Amino acid sequence: MSTIKEISDRANVSIATVSKVLNGKPGVNSETASHVLRIADELHYRPNLNARNLKVGSSRTLGIITEDLTVFNAPEIVDGIAATCDEKEYHYILGNLRLNKRYGNGIRDDVESAALVHATVNDMLSKQVAGIIYIGCHSHIVVSLSEHAEPRFVCAYCISADETIPSVLYDDRSAARDVTELLLNKGHTRIGMISGPADSPHANNRLQGYQEALFSHGVLYDPRLAVYGDWDRDSGYALAGKLLEMGVTAIFAQNDVMATGVMDYCSQAGVEVGRDLALSGFDNREISTVCRPRLTTVALPLFEIGERAARIMFEILENGEAPVPAETLLSCSIIERESTGGLLCRK
Repeated sequence: MSTIKEISDRANVSIATVSKVLNGKPGVNSETASHVLRIADELHYRPNLNARNLKVGSSRTLGIITEDLTVFNAPEIVDGIAATCDEKEYHYILGNLRLNKRYGNGIRDDVESAALVHATVNDMLSKQVAGIIYIGCHSHIVVSLSEHAEPRFVCAYCISADETIPSVLYDDRSAARDVTELLLNKGHTRIGMISGPADSPHANNRLQGYQEALFSHGVLYDPRLAVYGDWDRDSGYALAGKLLEMGVTAIFAQNDVMATGVMDYCSQAGVEVGRDLALSGFDNREISTVCRPRLTTVALPLFEIGERAARIMFEILENGEAPVPAETLLSCSIIERESTGGLLCRK
């Protein structure tokens, strides 16, 4: 890698002049500046950001830690953060804990996973990051972040046990209420729900939204119609038959994967989804548009979660201890497709 001295020698100007040009400082005429930049490009010069940060005592770099980059929510959230970093002319460093690969859906904040978080945070601190945005796989409480006094943290798609750390999530309770109301407005009163695991915050929020919608329409909540799955396709398949035996005319599956399991069962049982049974999923995964009929679902504001988390971080960095909301909930979009017997997109 070339150095400032090599550029200085080749351009036949002082090191101070090269430094001014590369750092965008005034005091160098445009012809000389263009000459220095051309030489720097020819020599493939790349600035040492870590050294620069140490020298000036500040950083224009954020750290991003994902619990697992392979989980569907992470890429769009990272993209939202990256877009905001571009706007603010910040760099970012990405760390991937691979917790979903290690532990599956049951993310645990035990000794081993906490050690992974600490090691990644310490590595980013050594690179002089100004702050870290932590992206969860699920809306669980992250305990281990509270053990770090520095740097500044913002949580995305999860919540910190430390209430001083802001979090950005989506309002799945409100979204579940809207989906249930969509089915109620189509005349369905026996609406089954296939929930995620009972210990999932997502599952509990969506179940509460479902119950609120039933109550607001004067429909008695029947706990037998709310069954617990495990987010996987096979549980949707297994539970669809149980709900259909109880006479449901609509099923709200709490994610698209379980909803496709319901479609599998209906296909074998001769039940036509969209005519004999109204069906909705959640998450707006790719599978929701390629199945037939196409699946009504909920689109999550993933890019917006990343963007808002980054803006909160920049507000903290720019304004010091300026107050920011402890928790920000973003709205989801309900996308109606053929599986509920109509075609409409509304928010």
